[in-house]
Amino acid sequence: MQYFRLTQDPDFLEAPVFSDAIQKIDRRYTVPNEAHRINEHTVFRLSGKETPDFIDLLSRQLFLVTELLKQTFVLYLPKLQFKMVFLTHQDKKMQQTYYLPIFEHVECLSEQSIMTPDKSIVRQLVLQKALIPKKGLFRVKHSQETIIVARLDAAESILRRNFRGVKLERIQIE
Repeated sequence: MQYFRLTQDPDFLEAPVFSDAIQKIDRRYTVPNEAHRINEHTVFRLSGKETPDFIDLLSRQLFLVTELLKQTFVLYLPKLQFKMVFLTHQDKKMQQTYYLPIFEHVECLSEQSIMTPDKSIVRQLVLQKALIPKKGLFRVKHSQETIIVARLDAAESILRRNFRGVKLERIQIE
C-alpha cells in the first residue's frame, strides 16, 4: 500500500500566517483524550497589508482544514473530532473558518527517517509497515511536528476534489 504526507503547498505564498498559535492552542492537547482543554472556537487575528489566500490546508503553525476538506476527512474517519478556528483580517474585513482535526497519534515513525540534528523536523519520512494502522488517514506521533498521512485511496479522494494549497508527498515504507 502507498501512503502520502499531507502538507501545505509552499507555492501559495500569500497563505494566512498568524503569530499567536502556540499561546492559544497547545499542541499537546491535540489528541482525543486531551482535546477538551482546547476551546471549541478559537479566533486568530491576521495582520499585514496583503490579502490572505485562504487555501484549503494550512500546516505551518497548526494543521487546519476548510469545511470541504473536513468533509473528505470524515469520509475516512467518521468519528474524527474537530475544533473550530476563525482566521480574521480586520483591516481587509475578511474571515475564514477552519477546523483543527483531533487525531490519535500513531507510533509508526521508523528509525530510518531523516531528521534535523535536534529532531524537531522530519526531512524524509519513513514509516514502519507493521505499525501503520488500517485507516485512511492518521497522525504520526512526533513531539514537534504535525505529520498527517493519507493512504492511497484517501489521497486520491483529496486529489479528485481539486483542493487548493494541498501538497501530497509519497512516503517510504520499511
